[in-house]
This record gives sequence, structure tokens and C-alpha cells, in this order.
Amino acid sequence: MAKLLFLQNMDYEFVGPMYISAMVKSHGHQCELEVGHHLKDFQQIIETFQPDIIGFSVMSGSHNWGKRLAKEIKEKYNIITLFGGAHPTFFPDFIREDGIDFMIRGEGEESMLDILNAIDHNQTFYDVPNLSYIDVEGKVKHNSLRNLRKDMDEYPYPDRKLYKTLDKSQQRQVRNVITSRGCPFHCSFCFEDAMRELYKGKGKYVRIREIDKVIEECIQLKNNTPVEVIYFADDVFGMNRSWLYEFLERFKKEVNLPFICLVRADLVAADRAYAFNLAKGGCQSVFFGVESGNEDLRNQVLKKQLTDKQIVEAANLLHEAGITFRTYNILGLPDETLEDAFSTVELNIKIKADYPWCSIFSPFPGTELSDYALQKGYLSPTFSVEELDKSFFLSSQLELPHKRELQNLQKFFQTAVLWPRTFPIIKKLIKLPPNILFRAWFGFIYFRVYIRSEKRNFWETLKFAIKNYKHVLVKE
Repeated sequence: MAKLLFLQNMDYEFVGPMYISAMVKSHGHQCELEVGHHLKDFQQIIETFQPDIIGFSVMSGSHNWGKRLAKEIKEKYNIITLFGGAHPTFFPDFIREDGIDFMIRGEGEESMLDILNAIDHNQTFYDVPNLSYIDVEGKVKHNSLRNLRKDMDEYPYPDRKLYKTLDKSQQRQVRNVITSRGCPFHCSFCFEDAMRELYKGKGKYVRIREIDKVIEECIQLKNNTPVEVIYFADDVFGMNRSWLYEFLERFKKEVNLPFICLVRADLVAADRAYAFNLAKGGCQSVFFGVESGNEDLRNQVLKKQLTDKQIVEAANLLHEAGITFRTYNILGLPDETLEDAFSTVELNIKIKADYPWCSIFSPFPGTELSDYALQKGYLSPTFSVEELDKSFFLSSQLELPHKRELQNLQKFFQTAVLWPRTFPIIKKLIKLPPNILFRAWFGFIYFRVYIRSEKRNFWETLKFAIKNYKHVLVKE
């Protein structure tokens, strides 16, 4: 049987590789994963496991680490390298980089299985759907995408043993489960529209799993791992209200674990029972996007389709139901003024956000909002994804009138919301040049908010933060 080895540079359990691992293992192949940063960190497993393919699942930002490591692996071991994930999907020219043999765009379970089956039978696999490669004549080939799997429950449950390497350093009490794939909304800063376009005519984009299967997966997770909290990592959890209410009743009765999830404020505000049913089902905390405190900016530029009234109503209901919440916010947006940014802080203060979270806008090429930024002159016409920071929290790529103040305000955003009396002082501090003290303070508060919002163990999270702080606080 063929062997697949995943490599990644963050101590975090991602659902994608676990689904792929489960798929290929269910057909007799072998799959392992290792976490590290440099070639020396992976040499032992490469030499002992002797994989046929080394896989990288990368987002924009981590792609630079991946391509550098892949080149080193090709030079030392000459093993096939294959990339998947968000970056190869939305930036298919990534296949031109040295050290990258193949890419899988879009959902990868079936394509990876096809490739390993072909290797096992000493066959070529150039015709596998979703595959990108460079042929013998030097031409880039992008195979068409296969239809989306209508029934997600036909896939095996994620391989929870894949990340056993993390068991050496973490207890991992919080585990991820997805109940759906796809998002029906059209926010301009998100890749969902681009993904939806890629799969146009390829089947239903938003797919929700059967309740029986999700419950069964959660029970297995509870019985076989030290899980204490489940994170339902859907783009939007509970889009179908009737599905949600039935699921919550059964989840409480049959699984009875606390959980956290990502919702939309308008869904919460639309039905008073929504928040209370979540609480009754065991929900401890939810996350939802505010994005901007300026309603016009939020809806006309970001296309969020969410009013201030809905945000306030959702917050009130969640507080009443006893559910804490994290808000997602963005500073440094196209057309945003400093007063708009202040209004984002003020709205979070008004709704008493328990765990405010704020990033600096990253203009990923191919999104509607990045195209808008280019049209309005906020971005250079020559701007490329290679110029992006690997972190959402460092600096802005846009040319904005109050760029310094906006970058600094992001570092103090959580402080201002959690301790509103500091806001007048912060308004003065942000006029100073960006500096390491601002960044260090942000790192401290970010860590504090993170462990509370995701119900993480303090000491386990501290070890994680020490090992992975560069992903948040250090430029590429």
C-alpha cells in the first residue's frame, strides 16, 4: 500500500488532513503527520516511514514555509511533494514554484485516494480530477474539479490518531468537529464566493451532515480521546434552525459535553429561542463577526448584510442565555476612517463583548474586497500575495490616511473593549510610532482572551503560545 506523510509547522489539529487520512486509511493506505519547522525536524520520520508522497496543507502565509521545505526535501530525498489547502486552491500558479510536484485544488479526499491507488498499482495519475502539475513540455495543467460529494457522511470520520505527535506536548481537551461544509453568505473579504464559483455546476455547495452521524462521531470522540469541549468548526453552525434544534436536544442527551461554535448575529437575533436552545444544549461560548462599527461600511463595502440592531439584539440574547461570545473585527479596511475604527471599538463596548478579537485587513488577491481596494487606489497595481504578512496582526498593506493609528489601535483593541476606561488614553497612545512594547502588550492580552474564549487549559496554551508565537507576532 502507498504511504502519505503530512508536514505542518503549527501545533494545531486541522480537520482537512484528518479527513484525508481517514479516507486513504479506509482503503488500506498508510498516513502519518509530523509537526516542525526545519528539515532536521522531519528527517527521522521521512527516513523511517519512507513515504511515497509528502503532503502540505497550506494557507496563504504558511505557503512560503511550505515551498522552502519542499525544495529542501526534493534536493535531499527526491520524494514527490504535493500541496493542498486554501493557497493552492485560490492561487493555482503556485504550482510553478521550485520543489512542488503536484497540487490538489478544492476538496481533496477522493483525489488523494485516487493518487495513492495509482501509486500502489504502479500507474500514472495525471488524469486525477482537481490535480495541477507541469507536464513534460513545461506547460501548466489544471485538471477540472470533480463534483462535490453530495452526502458528506459517505466519508469516514476524521482520523483522530493522525495528530498523535501532539499528544507528547498537549492534552488537547478541545477537539474540532464539522457538521457542514460551505457558507451561503457573500462577505466581500472572504474566499467563499471564489470557492463557490470554482464549484459552479459541480453540485450543491452548502451541505449539512445527518444528525445521527454527527452524534455518533461526537460519542466516539468522547469515548476515545480526553476531549472536554467540542468546537463545531463550521463556517456557520446551525444554519438550518430545525436541524439545529433537533441536534441540540440529542447532543445534550447522548453526548453531554460543553461546546463552542461560530454563528451569525442575525440568526441569533431572528429567533429568541436560538440562544436559549444553544445554552440548553451545552453551548458555553459562540463567535460571530461584527467586522466594523460603521453599518454602511459593514454592509455596502464588506457585504455582511448585518445591522447594528441585529448585533445588539443578538448580544442581549446571548448575555441573557448565559452564553459568552467572541466578536470578530477588522481594522484597516478600504474607505475606513479613524472615526469608523473608533466606532468598532465603541460597538464592542456597547454589546459588552466577552472576548473581542481584531485583525488588520489582509488583502488576499481574488477576493471582492481586495479588488475594490485596487480600484480605489489603496493597493499598488503590482501587489501580489507574496507581499502579505503571514499574520493578521502586524501591519496594513493598504495606503490609508491614518495607517499608523489604525495599526496601533488594533494592538490595543481588546484592551479598550475589556477595560473601556482605557480608551481615552489609547486614543493618544496610537499616535506614537508602532513599537515592540505595543506588540508585546497585544500578545499578552491576545493570549488571555484566547484561553478564555476557547476554554483552553492555561499551561497547555502557554506551551503552545511559546512554540507558535511567531505565527502571530513575527513577520515572514
